[in-house]
Amino acid sequence: MKRRLLVILLMISGAVAAGYGRNGMTALRQAVDSIVSGKRLTAGVCAMSGREMFGCNANEAFPMMSVFKVHVAMTALASVNDPDTVIHVSRQEIRDNTYSPMRGDYPSGDADITLRRLVDYAVSQSDNNACDILIRLAGGTESVDRNIRRLGLRGFTVRETEASMHDDPARVVNNSCTPRAMTRLLQMIYSDTTANRTLLQAMRNTSTGADKMPAGAAGSGCLLYHKTGSSDRINGVKTADNDCGILVFPKTGKTIFLTVFVKNSAETDAVNAAVIAGITRVVIQCFNRE
Repeated sequence: MKRRLLVILLMISGAVAAGYGRNGMTALRQAVDSIVSGKRLTAGVCAMSGREMFGCNANEAFPMMSVFKVHVAMTALASVNDPDTVIHVSRQEIRDNTYSPMRGDYPSGDADITLRRLVDYAVSQSDNNACDILIRLAGGTESVDRNIRRLGLRGFTVRETEASMHDDPARVVNNSCTPRAMTRLLQMIYSDTTANRTLLQAMRNTSTGADKMPAGAAGSGCLLYHKTGSSDRINGVKTADNDCGILVFPKTGKTIFLTVFVKNSAETDAVNAAVIAGITRVVIQCFNRE
């Protein structure tokens, strides 16, 4: 398997040197197929750079998990306007039965926190309590869904809070997105760096999923802005394991917008992460050329 992947990577390098095009896309498809071959999972990929695009199950819906916090943060920031606005957080909003680094910092609740800090908790650290507070500021999940649709984006739904998905894990499918739609949203975010400065900084500071997209981008010289997502397991099957990101290459001037979603995986978390990292690596090799 490793030897076959090496041959495919050499094919990709040759296609890039020849100007990429259809042969490069075919080689990239073969590389992705090699990475997921034999794995008990479904992977969805969409990569865009300039006028080039690569997709694999790119129009298929995948549960977003914490990736939807990008949609939430984007809407909350647009609703409040000033990221330094101070938000009062009540003790009732600091739930004990969920992942929340914020709870460790504010164990007694009843805290005053800037919107910028809440976005950092929700996006950089994937804090579930912070996410639901942002949903409250945004006006609810319907408002989040409506706000993103106003940008002209389709192929996604946002209907659940972190609390509602915790109470009924089957609801995670109600927050879904196609890889193509998520990649387009990344493009929209990066196209207005002034309006989205706070969100982009939070994505740049993401501390989760070091073995996913960051592992695949290691050594490439890129600046990575990304958001991960991960579910629990039901009967040994992981509903979703995700990463999406903006990869900026100062040396070549290239920017790659990439989404890699995994669903219904009977593989280990380490295997899922290796699939995401591997796909990231071959996409970079294909798209990041001078």
